[in-house]
Amino acid sequence: MTLHTSLELGPVGEDADDLRTFLHGLAGCPEVQHTQQLCCTGPDAGTWFYAEADPGQGISRHRCVACGTTRHLLDSESHWNYPPMYACTACGTSIVELAVGLHAVDPDKGDGPARVRWLALAARCVECGVISGLTDAYVPDLTVGELAAAL
Repeated sequence: MTLHTSLELGPVGEDADDLRTFLHGLAGCPEVQHTQQLCCTGPDAGTWFYAEADPGQGISRHRCVACGTTRHLLDSESHWNYPPMYACTACGTSIVELAVGLHAVDPDKGDGPARVRWLALAARCVECGVISGLTDAYVPDLTVGELAAAL
C-alpha cells in the first residue's frame, strides 16, 4: 500500500487499500468512517469495472469486466441521464477498482446500528493507479450493513 500524490496526476495508489485510504482522507465533506470496495454480485465476484457517473446528479452505475453484471448506485437508475463512461485522465483506461466511503451517524436514542447519511464513490485506474472521485450522494435512512448489501 503506497498512496502518494503526484504533482501532475494527483493521488496515485497501488491497490484497493490505497483507494480506501484516499476516501478516509477526503476533506471539505462529511467525515468518512467506513469504506468498502465494490465487488460484483455476479458469478465471478470481480472487482474490476467500467463506471459511469454524474457528480452533479449523484448517480452512478458500474459494469463488471468479468461477467457483465451491471449495478446502479442506490436509486441512480430512476434518475439515469446517460453520463459518459469514466476514462482515466492520465492514461485513458476505462477499467477501474471502485470503493465507497460512508459517513454514518449514531441513532438519536443510542439504540441500534449507525445510519448512513452520505457516501462518496471513488475509482482507481487499474493501469496507472490514478485515483479519482466519481460522485457523492446523500443516502436515505440505511444502516451500514443495509447499504453494504445494496452495493
